Amino acid sequence: MEDFDVIQALQKYTAPVIQRLLSDELSSTFPDCARLLEYRVIEIPAWQIALPVICSQAVGGSVEVGNTVAAAWYPMSLASEILDSVEDKEFIPDHIMPSPETAANLATSLIFLAFHNLTMIQDPDGARRVSRIYSRLGFEATNGQHRDLTAISATVEQQLNDYWETTILKSGSVFRTATAGGAASGTSDEALIEELGDYGTALGVMLQLLDDCRDAFSQLHEAIHWEISLPLLLYLMTIGEEKIAFPKINTKAEWSNVLRETGVITAISELLLEWKMRALESLALLSMSKEKLILEKIPSFFLERIPVFDKEARDGSTSREELS
Repeated sequence: MEDFDVIQALQKYTAPVIQRLLSDELSSTFPDCARLLEYRVIEIPAWQIALPVICSQAVGGSVEVGNTVAAAWYPMSLASEILDSVEDKEFIPDHIMPSPETAANLATSLIFLAFHNLTMIQDPDGARRVSRIYSRLGFEATNGQHRDLTAISATVEQQLNDYWETTILKSGSVFRTATAGGAASGTSDEALIEELGDYGTALGVMLQLLDDCRDAFSQLHEAIHWEISLPLLLYLMTIGEEKIAFPKINTKAEWSNVLRETGVITAISELLLEWKMRALESLALLSMSKEKLILEKIPSFFLERIPVFDKEARDGSTSREELS
């Protein structure tokens, strides 16, 4: 297949979804909900909002149905993000959500908006398949968040096991909803739906790993605000520490150097590349198409978000500025 501009291709998938979200009749009856969508949709990377459409078309689905599924997935994904920030006590008020209470209420409205948009799927069988995936995986994501909120682990090893279970349930389920839901809108082939679901799970896990690592490699002059994260757990495992303990380190620059010196960076790079390979292997059943080529490139796009992983992640000439 001839070369094509990935960025331009992504815009082709993204623009109709954004237009649909911003012109939604139901959300327009709730002005702050409409404003929230308008405010946030411009921040999301193109590949994320286009993911359900690309997966739908990759299995032979129509553009229209794929757009509908994407217009349902983004509000649900945004709701998950908002509720997560409130429940983790990391919520930052803004002009649309001035309090945790208003944030929780708007997040709830987004969930109902998502399921309202799914009712626009005309094919009854396809609608049932997608709705079943959205409800089941949404439930799994809340299960993962509940585990995260209630987890009490006595040792570093137990905490690390909890971390993986929670990450797959929370972040993995959100992106599995996008990819499996997109696939289910275009095919009844359970094997294809399951494989593309596995692809989404791998993307979600990779994004969570990168989010956990971002603090150690950005704004290095700042002081550290310690919390349990993958870099910390791997560091404690590396030095043979059995109990959770925060190192006596003051700045992110010091922490970044420690992670390099103890081999934690190498370990995380290997984990990311392992999940990248899982994602790519999940595309094996797809016939060759432009959509498959885009899906093959997506894992490398966001590996490049953190420069320390850039050398290992790079697979082409696309820059991280274009894809962020």
